[in-house]
Amino acid sequence: MAMLREVYELPSDHRWTAKAGYKILALERGAVVLEFPGDWHVQPGPQQVDIRDRATAAESACVLAVLSLPLPPVDWSGLPLASLLLEVVRADEREHIGHGPMTDASRGGLEAVWTEIRVVDGVERREARCRMCLARAQTVQCLLTFDFWPEDEARLGAVWGGVLGSLRLGAQVDDPTRGRRIA
Repeated sequence: MAMLREVYELPSDHRWTAKAGYKILALERGAVVLEFPGDWHVQPGPQQVDIRDRATAAESACVLAVLSLPLPPVDWSGLPLASLLLEVVRADEREHIGHGPMTDASRGGLEAVWTEIRVVDGVERREARCRMCLARAQTVQCLLTFDFWPEDEARLGAVWGGVLGSLRLGAQVDDPTRGRRIA
């Protein structure tokens, strides 16, 4: 499914607001909504949206990838997210150095779990970090991956926390020019 980027001029009485210095990403009319640093760059792709700290992949020190996965309306409580995320980690084809524990990030009706893996970057042949989060609510599942260099961890840790803290699934935005506050 190809992504279609739509940019709206918002009326003065709109209700889209984000933390100071942040922008909002809303996918599929609110299926996935999150905040990211306002000076970062959004690049829609065929399956996911990449958000980078610089204009191009070559210049970037990190990439946050967001993938929205619609789910049929059934009870998913018997399928633990931690098990699913472990399968995502195992399917990652990069050379693995190690990985951290699973961390629960659930709140309200949002189930979420994340972990960090240490991998060997295929191009630069040096250690890189990848944080992966699998989140689920209502009829939406979302996979977030955040790749960065170890030396940028102090700078980017707060970004990851902000993304997870602002993540909303199934927000159902009927009118994108009106919006609503998500955090």
